[in-house]
Amino acid sequence: MVVEERPTPDWMKIPTVLQHKFFKQAQEEAERCKHRLKERFERLNNLREYIKSEPLPDGDQWRKWRVAVIDGSNSPATSERLGSRFGVYCAGYMIFEDNQPVEHGFEADEFVQDQMGSQDVAEKALSMLRILLERKIALECLEEKKADLVLIDGSFFGFRADAHRINDELLDVKGYHRGKDLTIDVRDKTLKLLKSDRAVGIIKRSRMSAIDGWLISRYGDENHCIHSNDKFILSLIMPPSHWFSYEWLFKPTAIEHLDGDKVREQWSIAHHYYNTFRSIYRYKLSKGDPSSPGRIFDDAAQSLKRVIKKSLDIDHLQVIRTSRYFVKCSEMPPFELETPLDVDVKPLLSYFKAFHNPATGLPWPIDLVDENVTLPAGFTKEFVEEIEAELIRDPEVQDKIGLQAHFAPLNPQKPDE
Repeated sequence: MVVEERPTPDWMKIPTVLQHKFFKQAQEEAERCKHRLKERFERLNNLREYIKSEPLPDGDQWRKWRVAVIDGSNSPATSERLGSRFGVYCAGYMIFEDNQPVEHGFEADEFVQDQMGSQDVAEKALSMLRILLERKIALECLEEKKADLVLIDGSFFGFRADAHRINDELLDVKGYHRGKDLTIDVRDKTLKLLKSDRAVGIIKRSRMSAIDGWLISRYGDENHCIHSNDKFILSLIMPPSHWFSYEWLFKPTAIEHLDGDKVREQWSIAHHYYNTFRSIYRYKLSKGDPSSPGRIFDDAAQSLKRVIKKSLDIDHLQVIRTSRYFVKCSEMPPFELETPLDVDVKPLLSYFKAFHNPATGLPWPIDLVDENVTLPAGFTKEFVEEIEAELIRDPEVQDKIGLQAHFAPLNPQKPDE
């Protein structure tokens, strides 16, 4: 009889005194969490009358579509060695016709920099290179592989924060001298995708907090806020096989701050403003700013314009003219869907209803591609070790001591970093 060894819980790997301290911390946090959840659930009950969702529509228009799905991954952290830092990234696509995979492909690349400057900047640049590869593959699926629909992982411009961080930095990687050069390439390819009206974003890690922003604007304070992101709120309110549009919530509200856009467009893009408004309101509140919510809303709208201009060097309306929805296909929390503003969303919803994974609530193709392109946690370390092994075997590399120093961990206490 073979006795299977059970892995030691991570909790047991730390000193006993720390285990006891963390047990106590967990008990205390559980008590605090209980009171927070009780208050949130009470406020959620008051919100239910405003949050309306509709059943996902039926339809079979999607059966004629050629659907391409693109995803990618990169090292969660660069491997920091004395002489260089290393990262890897990859992306892939699968094409489906009537629910059946008919084609797939993958690409991979590496990121190498001299061991100077900020690791944080390097990791942001690595993420941007991965997104660039995803955008290239997505455009190839549209233009060369004749996809009727392209599903990308994440929102169209979800890279704005990374772009803001690297724009003023010198990179000298993959032909990009400055960070802004890389940002502009990713931006332009993303705009091309968006303007095709045949690409949509599946946002799994949604952090939108537009509902709390709307509550502050409506009531003039935070007393009715849920203090949670919209995905959490909607996961508790929406029934399975339903969808939600921000337009339904914001349409009755007169938004006089959105610089003269068309009325329907105001309702459709208002989530961008309310999300920013919520952040600016909380910041000003922490500083003791007595400004009225209306004044702060104006400040938030201007802030959104400035941030987009600084990070992407583009007019903000080219970025925010997208619609956002939440789609709950099963008992799992909903995912966020981003589409170009004028796209008819109902055929898409019928596709998601018919072709999703009940265990995740996500479209099946997204799960399948993600499974194929996700790099294991220790892969970057093994990749660097393979480079070092190749050089050790190379007779032209005479200075083995120098080679060893080049690949030595920057932090010898944590060689896996």
